[in-house]
Amino acid sequence: MHISSRWIAGCATAVTLAFGMPNAFASTVTVEPGQSLWTIARAHGLPVQLVEAANPGVNQQNLSIGSSVEVPEVESVTIKPGDTLFLIGKRYGVSTAEMLAANPAVNPLNLQIGSTVRVPVGLSQPHRAAQAHVAASIPATSSNLYWLEHVIHAEAGGEPLQAQIAVGDVVVHRMQAGGYGNTVQQVVFQVSDGHYQFESVANGYINSQPDAENVQAALDVLNGDDVVPGALVFYNPSETPSGSWVWQQPVVAKIGHLVFAK
Repeated sequence: MHISSRWIAGCATAVTLAFGMPNAFASTVTVEPGQSLWTIARAHGLPVQLVEAANPGVNQQNLSIGSSVEVPEVESVTIKPGDTLFLIGKRYGVSTAEMLAANPAVNPLNLQIGSTVRVPVGLSQPHRAAQAHVAASIPATSSNLYWLEHVIHAEAGGEPLQAQIAVGDVVVHRMQAGGYGNTVQQVVFQVSDGHYQFESVANGYINSQPDAENVQAALDVLNGDDVVPGALVFYNPSETPSGSWVWQQPVVAKIGHLVFAK
């Protein structure tokens, strides 16, 4: 296996938002002639990305007059030490994608303590249900996020996003199974019979820098995405000796160049 990561840190430079920060907005708007999602968003002082995210089933190019558009209620939150968009969203039950849509001018890798971000707290329950993920049963700490991003990068950095998520799922499954470690870092750096369980730890690649897609994969894992239920191992068949014990494990899925097994 191989690994890497770049985590969304709560440190950095302030970015001034292009819109005001009122605390609440109407939940729905009836479309009138000449209106678009952009004009509706602008009228409410919101980024159009947030209104688009709140209305995934709406044809932006052909809004029907008389139809309803959801306009989220937002809340202004001040960044505190250790905060990230993911962790703030987690506290409010808001996905990372919604946090990013609500703050398009903010660099999530460069949050400044004392600056403010928007949290879309007023999305309707049907919308929430459509967007909901099953929460992962591991703490969404900065340390878990950091090492999850690194292991995903080091072990599956060149693989499709689903394979990257699956690598993170394997780490989570090991934490849940017991005997591998109680944190992501403990699982990643576990030594068994004198050997590291992840090749990227042995060769040092675990310390290489993740990219934005690796970060997104780690966030998806912490949000509860499980694309390989029950998988505890993964391997690349072209790089695995024919006599390895992993070939005997029941296969859960093959994604990209990797096989995931129990």
